[in-house]
Amino acid sequence: MKTLIICTAMLSVCQFHQKTNMKEITKNNMTVKWEIEQGLIYFEMEATTDGWVAVGFNENSSLTGTYLIMGRVKDGKPEVVEHYTSKPGSYKPINQYGIASQIKIISGTEAGNFTKLKFSIPVTAASKYHKELLTDSKWTLLMAYSLDDDFQHHSIMRTSVDIKL
Repeated sequence: MKTLIICTAMLSVCQFHQKTNMKEITKNNMTVKWEIEQGLIYFEMEATTDGWVAVGFNENSSLTGTYLIMGRVKDGKPEVVEHYTSKPGSYKPINQYGIASQIKIISGTEAGNFTKLKFSIPVTAASKYHKELLTDSKWTLLMAYSLDDDFQHHSIMRTSVDIKL
């Protein structure tokens, strides 16, 4: 009984377990879910891979200027890193521009050939490398994943779809 009470309390603290109105898009064996609440956008992204998984936001389908969020589970530890794409094939972590990471509440699992990551970011842009991800704003969402955990490893799947947050 004590264990049940502790588990219930922990679930009520973890904000991701309370998300019930998430929007969702699935394409090419990858799913992205999101919900905006109290100035944050909560994401879940998952794919049939044991490599990295990524989402990106841009005003159009071009890679240039994309705010790219890449995640992986490496050695059992989840990691999510913000990147900025200056041109196709050229992206680097935002912290290399001297900008602090905006990623919050990171969790993730990897089992077999399946990776799932959860995280949140503020909806307001903290720098010119971020995007204003406000409710009802329209974006081209990049979805991608790789067979490798190395963020520089090329994607095996990359697609884009127009969405409304």
